[in-house]
Amino acid sequence: MAMTTQTVCRHTGYNPAVDINPSEMIDYNNPLFPAFIRYGFLSHYTNYSALSHWHTDLEFIVIQKGTMTFNINGELVELPEHSGIMINSKQIHYGFSPDHRECEFICLLLSPELLKGNDWFYRHCIEHITENAAYPYVSLPRNGWQAAILEKIEKVYGSIAGSRGQPDADAFSCFELIEVFCSIMKALYRNLPSANQVTKREASEMTSVKQMLSYIDEHFMEPITLEVLSKVGGCCKSRCSALFKKYLRDTPISYITKLRLRKSLSALLELDLSMTDIAYEYGFCSGSYYCETFRKYYGISPLQYRKNDGRLC
Repeated sequence: MAMTTQTVCRHTGYNPAVDINPSEMIDYNNPLFPAFIRYGFLSHYTNYSALSHWHTDLEFIVIQKGTMTFNINGELVELPEHSGIMINSKQIHYGFSPDHRECEFICLLLSPELLKGNDWFYRHCIEHITENAAYPYVSLPRNGWQAAILEKIEKVYGSIAGSRGQPDADAFSCFELIEVFCSIMKALYRNLPSANQVTKREASEMTSVKQMLSYIDEHFMEPITLEVLSKVGGCCKSRCSALFKKYLRDTPISYITKLRLRKSLSALLELDLSMTDIAYEYGFCSGSYYCETFRKYYGISPLQYRKNDGRLC
């Protein structure tokens, strides 16, 4: 899951929430041009899955080979081969394969800021889509009006990547990406009917979950109790657990453990660090418990992972 690729902007793998805050700040190659496109493989991710995260960018995935499952705000969406999906701005999401099967895909992230040249246009045409919580995602099948969006993404990737199979970060690439972004937003504006916004209760729940995820990311090396986490999210302990189950399909303790393990992977490649050192550094109470938990989730020991040079098989 930690494969770094130089593209229009630099990313680590398909879903970039591996080693960074879940309220993701994408590490663009050019911070003044917030766009990213690359070809990815789900097998490059630990256990063929990313951790839950969100960002202001619109995320487009086009499946080239295989299948993928997306969790968007707790709803599971199956993406068959040659289909795609748009994840709207600020939605909690991640992609994975439940049976650990390979999936090849094109990933395109575009910040709404790219189209913010005129205030009226941005408020009435762009935020009409990006701020409409009734559309946390839009499925993109290979028919109907959505087919044109998939074709545009594939075409711009092919044009930017060229014969080297890797996008360039030049001015012409930026022109092409903005042109494609405008055409995609036009299609969404034209075809998505105005819908009722989500309820205030749902919006409040999303805010609570994001606050708790951010706290976990910032304090994962420290003891995190359900009581502390519930206070951060402004809810009771039972409600905290219910929100994790609803939006992440996980428990708070399980999510924290997975995050700590994921973050510890890079440290395992540092040969001078002992298992005990790594355990304490990443929030585990002992080296033996760290090794036991690592084997439980990944199927091999931390030492085997180190010997395999960062491979889980």
